[in-house]
Amino acid sequence: MAIKRPIVSLGPGSLIFGTGTGASLLDISCQVTACKVTFDSDKEDDLPTLCGDTIAGEKIYTSKLEFSAGQDNEKDGLIDWTWKNAAKQVPFTFIPKEGEAAAVKGTVTVDPVEYGGDVKKRNISHAEWDIVGLPSFTPDSTADSTVYPPAPTP
Repeated sequence: MAIKRPIVSLGPGSLIFGTGTGASLLDISCQVTACKVTFDSDKEDDLPTLCGDTIAGEKIYTSKLEFSAGQDNEKDGLIDWTWKNAAKQVPFTFIPKEGEAAAVKGTVTVDPVEYGGDVKKRNISHAEWDIVGLPSFTPDSTADSTVYPPAPTP
């Protein structure tokens, strides 16, 4: 029988950049309206050989951290931090749902996010930051993560 796995819903979770405390850390968890890690691949052409075989072209993956977050005007907030840290490589941790083990960690190259938008509206910045190398994924292995619906608690 196939294992029925629950479909994940995002949140409450966290998105944190940097390490330590203060100005070196940016926690925008309460501003994020969307977050995901995406992948792209580039494959070299296959190489035919004299004997009739084919040597498969190498495949190279790249990834991005894409997020949308509400803008703020605070010192060391989203706008200030990303503008001050432009082009720096910083670690990140994306936890889709607190209380579960699932997490994505890696290093991103910071790009300044957009600032401003529509008058009399809450302005949202959208960002796509390159991940250096590939991120790591820690799957959830809690007791309720592979059984759907979860077993009733006594």
